[in-house]
Amino acid sequence: MPRGRKKTLTPALEDYLAVIQEILQKQPAARVSTIARKMGVSLPSVTNAMKRLAELEYVEYEKYGYITLTEKGKRRARSLRGSQNRLRNFFFYVMGIPSPTAEKLARHFSHFLDTKTRERFKRFYDIMVNFDESKVQELKEFLEESRRLVNVREIPEEARIMEEDEEEEAQP
Repeated sequence: MPRGRKKTLTPALEDYLAVIQEILQKQPAARVSTIARKMGVSLPSVTNAMKRLAELEYVEYEKYGYITLTEKGKRRARSLRGSQNRLRNFFFYVMGIPSPTAEKLARHFSHFLDTKTRERFKRFYDIMVNFDESKVQELKEFLEESRRLVNVREIPEEARIMEEDEEEEAQP
């Protein structure tokens, strides 16, 4: 790997994994041209990304050849897709955010969730997406646990929504 380049999976590389997984659901292998078309990027950009993903052992790739996900790549792509689906559904069904915006938010947010955060969000999502009166106690316990995790007993005044914030949003 060239100097200065981190040996980590970046958000951009995760986007490539997600697209490859999407392609592989419809056909046995992906090609650089198909990935480029789906992502709206140049062929050299895809080639560089495939080299990096191969070095990180997420894909099997040879120049001018087919691209497949390794087991490691499949696991990461499934995890990423699950997080994106959960986030998209949360923004859409729980928050009432229009679908295109919910999709964009989910795609961006999913890159920054570590395992612990993903697990906490899963729990919160499960409470909220199926919310009814029977979930009130579970939500209360979740919020209390959350505050304990960050060592906060009470939400400080500056963290509460202020009226002037709401007024700014209401103005055209």
